[in-house]
Formats: sequence, C-alpha cells, structure tokens
Amino acid sequence: MQRRELLGSVGAISTVGLAGCSSVIGSGDPAERAHTVSVYLGDRELTREVTVTVTSEGGSTLFKSEYTLSNSNEADEDATFPASDEPDTVVVTVDGTRFERDWPGFEHPDLPCDDPNHAGIEIWIEESDGGSPAIRLEVNCQSVTMDGRPA
Repeated sequence: MQRRELLGSVGAISTVGLAGCSSVIGSGDPAERAHTVSVYLGDRELTREVTVTVTSEGGSTLFKSEYTLSNSNEADEDATFPASDEPDTVVVTVDGTRFERDWPGFEHPDLPCDDPNHAGIEIWIEESDGGSPAIRLEVNCQSVTMDGRPA
C-alpha cells in the first residue's frame, strides 16, 4: 500500500511540476503546425480587391485567398497553411495589378525562425506616390497550428 501511495504522489508532483512546460511535454503534432499569411490595408480611405497566392517551387498552390479590404475590414490576420509545405513564391494582386515576390528566406535577417516557430508573412497594401497600388512584404515568426491556435 505504501508503494502505491508513493508512486501516486510522485506522479501527481511530476504532473504539477510540468504543467505549462510544453517544451518538456511536447506542444502538439508537428503536422498541425502552420505558416501564416496576414494582409493589412495601409490607407483605410481606399477599398482594395486583393488576392494572395503562395506557391511551391514546383508551382503547386499552397495558399490562396481573396479579400476586399476597406475601412470597415482593414486586415485579415494569421490565415494558415501547413508548415510542412515549402513556400517559394508569393503573388499578390491588388485591383488587377500583379506583384510577385519570393517567400522570405535565409537572406532575411529574422530568418530562420527559432524552433518551434515557422516563417509567416505580413503583406501591407499601400499606395505609391503616383496613386497606384503598392505592396510591402514583411516576415514574422510564429508558432501556430492550422486552426490558428498558438502551438
């Protein structure tokens, strides 16, 4: 009987001692981890029709979403696609104007992301000096799952 009590208390202490330590216990199934895509409207007085597509090196579409951004809907944050996919190219179309950028890689000072984070992008829809659409692409590092939860 004493052995069972001892094992029970050791188990309870271990569970309490490790609560919240996801790095020790594990923080979820890696297959659920995700890259993120966030889109922001820089000038809220404009309404912009935006399509974002992320493709792999082989040309497969990994992510595609369409947005109508305006003062009442100025952002869409943390849309996800599987981190197991290898993004290569980001194509952003703003009001019919097409922009193509490489997915941020080793040349970016904030990359690679520290484990368990995965690279994501922030796309800022802006306006050039001449009034035509422009974009700014920035990198972010987050640890989220496909359903948008922090990992």
